[in-house]
Amino acid sequence: MKIYYQEQPPKQKSGKKGKLSKAEKEKLKKEEAERKAKEEEEAQLRAEEEERERQERERQEKEERARIEAEERKRHAAEVGELNSILEGNLTALENQNAERRAKAKWNRYMLCDGSPDPTIPGEINTYMNLWKEDDSKNDIESVLKESQLTHSLIGELSFLLDDTPEEELSEKDAANYKQTILELETLLAEKLDIATVDLLKNPTHDDAASMADQETSNLQLVQQNERILLMLWGNLSKNPRFKTFEFEEQNFGFELTKQLASLDIAIRIMHLKYDHLSHHCRTFHSKKKKKVVPPPPEPEPEPEEKAEEEKKEGEGEDAEGEETIPGMEDLTLKLESEQAENNEEEKKEGEEEGEEKKEGEEETKKEEEAEQAPVEEEEEEEEIEEDEDVVDLRQYQPLGGVIYFDLLHLPPQPKNAKGWLMTQDVCDELKRMPYPGNDNKLGQTLSGTLPMGQTLDPKAIASAAAAAEALGAPPVGLNFTLPENVLFSEEPQMAYWSPEGKHWRLDGFADMKYDEDGRTVSVKTINFGALTCTQDKHINMPFQSWELRPKQANNALLTIIAALVEIEIEIKEGLCCFRQPEDSETKPELENIKDKWVTPKELIQLLYSAGVNVFPTTESKKYVSISEKEDLTEEGVYQQMALTASHFAFSWSKWNAESGTEKIVVQGTELLQDEPVIERRKQKRKEKDEWSLLMISSQRAMKLRMTEFDDQFTEDFAEGTEFHADLYHMVLDLSTEQGIDRMKLSSFQFVDAVYQLLSATRVITYS
Repeated sequence: MKIYYQEQPPKQKSGKKGKLSKAEKEKLKKEEAERKAKEEEEAQLRAEEEERERQERERQEKEERARIEAEERKRHAAEVGELNSILEGNLTALENQNAERRAKAKWNRYMLCDGSPDPTIPGEINTYMNLWKEDDSKNDIESVLKESQLTHSLIGELSFLLDDTPEEELSEKDAANYKQTILELETLLAEKLDIATVDLLKNPTHDDAASMADQETSNLQLVQQNERILLMLWGNLSKNPRFKTFEFEEQNFGFELTKQLASLDIAIRIMHLKYDHLSHHCRTFHSKKKKKVVPPPPEPEPEPEEKAEEEKKEGEGEDAEGEETIPGMEDLTLKLESEQAENNEEEKKEGEEEGEEKKEGEEETKKEEEAEQAPVEEEEEEEEIEEDEDVVDLRQYQPLGGVIYFDLLHLPPQPKNAKGWLMTQDVCDELKRMPYPGNDNKLGQTLSGTLPMGQTLDPKAIASAAAAAEALGAPPVGLNFTLPENVLFSEEPQMAYWSPEGKHWRLDGFADMKYDEDGRTVSVKTINFGALTCTQDKHINMPFQSWELRPKQANNALLTIIAALVEIEIEIKEGLCCFRQPEDSETKPELENIKDKWVTPKELIQLLYSAGVNVFPTTESKKYVSISEKEDLTEEGVYQQMALTASHFAFSWSKWNAESGTEKIVVQGTELLQDEPVIERRKQKRKEKDEWSLLMISSQRAMKLRMTEFDDQFTEDFAEGTEFHADLYHMVLDLSTEQGIDRMKLSSFQFVDAVYQLLSATRVITYS
């Protein structure tokens, strides 16, 4: 038996690999290098292919854009002409309607036979004012309040005419007369209220004394009011220093006197006027006007007399050289010249007086001609007049809730009963106001600037100012009241008083102001007697968070503005509109009284502004609000074209509008033929969101963008399959169905104008 042994290979140690030979290493390196080279070659080929595809795509897009631009240029003039024709037609129809309305109103005013004067006729209104001024039989408070209703009606009529009448139909003279008449009516009403107040203070013990006396203090108390005026009168008959405070409980007004005043013959009149008749006298109430820059005068031409003498000398020289002198002509010439000189002297004497009269007229005419010759481009804003920090700038702040007159009055001598006789001292009927703190200016300086606008005082500073004022012998007087129920204050109000000398509202002279937001009550200490008011930042609701304009049906649309603090809806139907509060937003009870009132856009703007909801920026608002500034003409054109298509096409705010620069406007838009909430306000499917288009408009063209509202980066690439158009109106037509276009054609010019007025007044594109 043979045994075979097989030789086994040597075992390798565990955990260690055998070393590669040098040839194997070289081979691996070569294979790796070949692989990398191949990958780089493939990557380069792919990059080259992608670059070719990109260039081809850009070339096609460029060609397509050029083709679209060429087609747009061909129809640009036609589209612009068509749009202008539509706008001009609507404007003509609107002007004719307004002219007819004004003519009808004028005729109705002429035929009115209710005994009221026509305030536009100087004879009638002057007769009315003179008769009321001289009629002493109607100086009681009831008669004055009754007559004030007609006075306010006449003032409102004149104010409406100033605002509604076109400039070309209202001469400067008539406008000045209307404003002067308004001022005279306001002054007359104030005088009559003062006379009625004196009558009440002089005769507080007549048959109605029981209703005029406070049972607890035996002091005079009286409340009279109508729809626009609330008069509260308190007289210190008892002069008991223990009674320093008084409350008109039903009217939610009260005051607190100092010890010194509580023992004097004084009266307190609190008169709440539910309108503001003072602010329009302030310089900052109106938007700044622009003044024309007169160009430097041309080189002065020689006077006619000097020019004539030069011509005469030239003529004489020519005669001397080219003509001979006729015998006897020299004597005749001297005689004629002497007679002419005498006549000239007489005419000169007679014309001196006429010349002086004509001189002023010629100067005015010359100034007017120079002003007309001044180019419109050379305009600049009025120079700013520096005001001290306590003067309220009405371009930034607005008085709200009317005017409160807080008057400290001398109490006239009171009637006395003596053995059945009522003895009354005969005094004048003039209302005497008691100066406080007298002529001491130190007290005014002590409380000057104690309530800077928009700031909160340090309590220590308040206490220090009040202590200093009391040390001067005239500490501040307390006043407390409840804010009007129909005015929305979105922040703590600031108190201001009217300075008759400066004709502006001021902030100094107030201390220790407290505001209860839940109870809407204000308490403040002040040394200011006279006209007071509460002010609020005009731009507290700007900029807006978003906006949307959606159609409901033909000639019916809904404008929604989500402002900084409130959300409002304005429904527009034909030429009227009404305010509503959205159901899913916080309800403001202060705005309930203006809901669902169908009025004109101008009237609605005034209602909202007076109620404390200012969503209507002015030309100066951009100084106080961060905005996406756009070219004015482009923005106004977009509002006009949105109004034309508002019956069937919805528009909404876009976040990309702020990224597109000043020359381009970006909005979202979609055709909406069903009366349903706009998609932006509801969580809906992505497919429904894709129905919205981003539209970009400039002064040259309008286009639909390829991107959507939800992209991460802004680009101006146009959407495939779309065309460029000269304006937004024709862009919307391109995106609309026949049904939508048919509805749009039913839009009335009244509806279009109402939508345009509201868009232009809110300027939602710039202030969102």
